[in-house]
Amino acid sequence: MIELFNDKWQVKISQCSYDPDSADNIVKPDNYIKLCDDYSKELLLDIFDNFHAIEKTIVLKVSHHTPHYDFAFIIGDELFLFLNDLACVLDLNTADVVRKANIGTLGVLFAAYRYQDDFILYGEMEIMRIAQDLNVKWTFSGKDIFVRYQGEEPAFEMCEDRIRLYDFLDNFYEVDYDGNL
Repeated sequence: MIELFNDKWQVKISQCSYDPDSADNIVKPDNYIKLCDDYSKELLLDIFDNFHAIEKTIVLKVSHHTPHYDFAFIIGDELFLFLNDLACVLDLNTADVVRKANIGTLGVLFAAYRYQDDFILYGEMEIMRIAQDLNVKWTFSGKDIFVRYQGEEPAFEMCEDRIRLYDFLDNFYEVDYDGNL
């Protein structure tokens, strides 16, 4: 389970089993949002407004390859979700999707991280910087997947002024936050 919060909102995200056509569901959501058709899973979002003591339950149908952790962020009244090749923003007041974009990742998304006002996405085949309007600012790919086969250093590391990467063939890369090698 993932727990996120800011001064107004608390959001708990967990995996659940839900069929919108079944009367036997344990979960009774306020809203069901289908974001994926193929090879999918359901995520349960329990949203609590700290100021008004209002609770909402949402079920999202998302890509099966959505990361287990490090894919959701609360900024103001919005929940940013990076669901493998889809990015979307949920308005926490209305529980509606207000923006979404196919970000076209190559391979599987491993994790998303905040960087200044943007996001850095660490994927199997590429690294991306994405703005809050969900536009891709830049992408970077190496010779092989960004997974470490040998060595002690992590395959992906965000440093103060650069991102350090190793690929499966043990090639080393450093990319600045403007996407330059």
